[in-house]
Amino acid sequence: MPSRRAFLSGLGAAGLTATAGCLTGFDAAPGTDETYDWPTGGGDDLNSRAVPDGTAPRDDPTVDRTHEFDGIPAGDPVVTAETVLLNTGVDVVALDREDLSRRWSVAPDDNDAFRYTGAPAVADGAAYVPESDTLVARDLDTGEQLWSHEFEYVFGETTPLVVEYGDDVRVIIGAGEYLRAFDGSTGELEWERRLDGIVRRAAARALASVYGVVYVATTGGNLYAVDDDGRVHWGRTVEAGIRTPPTVVGSRGPDGESIRGSGDVVVGAGDGSVRCFDPGGEPQWETDLRGFVEGGMAVGHGGVFASSGGRLYALNAENGSHAWRTEIGNAVRPTPPALVGDRIYVGGERLHGIGVDGGIGFRSVRLGETRFEHEVDGGASYVTAADGRLFATVATGTGNGRLVVLS
Repeated sequence: MPSRRAFLSGLGAAGLTATAGCLTGFDAAPGTDETYDWPTGGGDDLNSRAVPDGTAPRDDPTVDRTHEFDGIPAGDPVVTAETVLLNTGVDVVALDREDLSRRWSVAPDDNDAFRYTGAPAVADGAAYVPESDTLVARDLDTGEQLWSHEFEYVFGETTPLVVEYGDDVRVIIGAGEYLRAFDGSTGELEWERRLDGIVRRAAARALASVYGVVYVATTGGNLYAVDDDGRVHWGRTVEAGIRTPPTVVGSRGPDGESIRGSGDVVVGAGDGSVRCFDPGGEPQWETDLRGFVEGGMAVGHGGVFASSGGRLYALNAENGSHAWRTEIGNAVRPTPPALVGDRIYVGGERLHGIGVDGGIGFRSVRLGETRFEHEVDGGASYVTAADGRLFATVATGTGNGRLVVLS
């Protein structure tokens, strides 16, 4: 698995200060960890989009470097110690992390035929890349193909889920109605399961399960818990459909082994709500956000954070009550938030850094919640973090994009 605390995620040890009165947000201290990665589209195998103990720019960041590209942002920048993997919509490109020079890419020159969606995942020196209708394992340094497996359908806004399995890793990904698991080293198909509906977006690993359960959602509104052998443990239906990857409310401690949090799973529904289920599949709460959640949610410090309808919402992870919300402006691309330390980073008309405490006020009338707003000359979309820096993608509105690294 990726080194350097690659899969640090989730809630952290801070407590909740907000109640149903919704006057304040969540209590959290600035992070101290300066050595972490963002090795997969959801940040980790829980899809938590969070590094609660990590450091990142807290006020008025500066631009270190930029990379211009043809295309539009189509997934999280995936960041390791030496490499940035970037989905440009028409290509997936590996960049040198220090100077953002191009190392390799997956698309032929002047690509007009294929479109790429979602993000790769990295483990043990390999990049697992969804390329149109084929899952390809590539050497992270050279881009050389290690193995591939073709699906019957193209991938849709998904990223592979990489989990430890014995001394190796297992790669789980869905396309069409099938969820499949592969040996990470050889590409051998371990199991496949046909589900009721089209699998889109990433799966997530359960926080703690003797069966090795993963959660996967279909566009038809089915949420499944599937075990290590591909057997369905339970399924639940959200009539309005599911628009986000499943996100697990939980974390592993700094040692990578200890477990914290409820292990509940949250999804964004097609009626503008967020739904929460416990590890046994029982509904826990449902909260209306008055808009569609796109791209995924972040969890940490007792909260669930989602962008919807030009706003960032903070929900109590225990009961779904609104803690606070703030305006982030309209965006033409998905703007899933990322949590690092005591800040939420989210795109929109600008790149925003917002305190998890939400400042003071009532609902959308807030004071002091926004720590910075950074102009990006376009619409800020996906933002991730690694080793104290932010990696944000920008859609310029002219069919081109930009990767911005800030510290």
